[in-house]
Amino acid sequence: MSFSEEKMLILKMLEEGKITSEQAAKLIEALEENTRPAGGDSGARQQKQPNFQDEVSKVRERIQQWKKEFKSSYSQKDFDRLLDEFSEKAEKLGKNLAATTVGVVDKVVDFVGSFVDTNVFNLFGSLPVEERSFEAPADEGMELEVEGVNGQIVVKKHLENKVVIKSRVRSTVNNADEILRFSSNGGNVSLKLNKYGNISVSQEVYLPAAKFKKIKLETTNGKIYVEDSLSESFEAATRNSHIDLMGVNSEKIAVSTKNARIQLSYVIGRDISIDTSNSLIDIKNLRAEKLKAVTTNGKISVENVQNYRDSQEVNLQLKTSNNSIKVNMNDMDNKGYKIKAQTVNGSVNLLIPEIIYHNINKQINGSFIEAETRDYSNYPERVNINAETINGYIEIVK
Repeated sequence: MSFSEEKMLILKMLEEGKITSEQAAKLIEALEENTRPAGGDSGARQQKQPNFQDEVSKVRERIQQWKKEFKSSYSQKDFDRLLDEFSEKAEKLGKNLAATTVGVVDKVVDFVGSFVDTNVFNLFGSLPVEERSFEAPADEGMELEVEGVNGQIVVKKHLENKVVIKSRVRSTVNNADEILRFSSNGGNVSLKLNKYGNISVSQEVYLPAAKFKKIKLETTNGKIYVEDSLSESFEAATRNSHIDLMGVNSEKIAVSTKNARIQLSYVIGRDISIDTSNSLIDIKNLRAEKLKAVTTNGKISVENVQNYRDSQEVNLQLKTSNNSIKVNMNDMDNKGYKIKAQTVNGSVNLLIPEIIYHNINKQINGSFIEAETRDYSNYPERVNINAETINGYIEIVK
């Protein structure tokens, strides 16, 4: 992505009120630092900043023209490549700015999620819509696999004892029956795609109260939203759009996206894995034995994690870069804590009663701490937290 396109994206953020003129100036200055040749004229840094409101007015028509050009020459590979290039630039901006302006970085990575949403370009809005509906009887222990592309997958619960899937297909030709492949064999239900390319397939899924053996959801450039599902294993994967789980209950949960946030609330799982980039991970009201959450250039926020069923331990592994990690256990019980926290260009703050520090290594603008509650091994329930970041702070509250 060229510098002019990067500048245009920043100006669009300014136009939409996502950042202030001062923050826009800092972002563009950071871009100029990246593109300026080594040993260049130092006087260039002292040039007067332009009037960004005037810049917005001038570039408005160019933004619209850019969208039009992109739509006319659109291909799936071009779109994916554009998003990858933009996310790489966002990551570089995050590294350059995080040490001094973390608030700006938050807004940059939030903008990535909005930028990559296909609705911004309305790439498929002008294409005709074909709708299809599929049904299958529900059985305990069945497997469900649903696939989409350039569209969302929404899963909700209903009172009927069957699985219902409603598909919305947009393509340049009326070929929904050629695109969709539905199967219901031996109690297992799948809805996959026969072909890919310049098409959009969104799925709306309704599940009964039965417990599934496996639920697998996969799409690209569209969100995944799931509420009140029950299964032994649960997988959800997308790119360039967010994942939101509410009321999901499964032994093993794995969710991943890219350039977009992941949110979990009222989720129950023995082993939970969360992976994204350039955006935040937000977790509230969780029951787990093992939680692994990894992102880059995004904040990790964890609130109220309880023990999974009869498990005596909660193990949290949290890792990010260029942003902060904040854990509030909201712990009203008597639990023991073991903490390992490491940050560069940040600080570590532990608000845990009767904590004993075994290892404190405070470096310039960084910290490494190992600590545990007094008589940790004697507690009937224990919490182990391993938190790591760069260019951000770590705060853990009991």
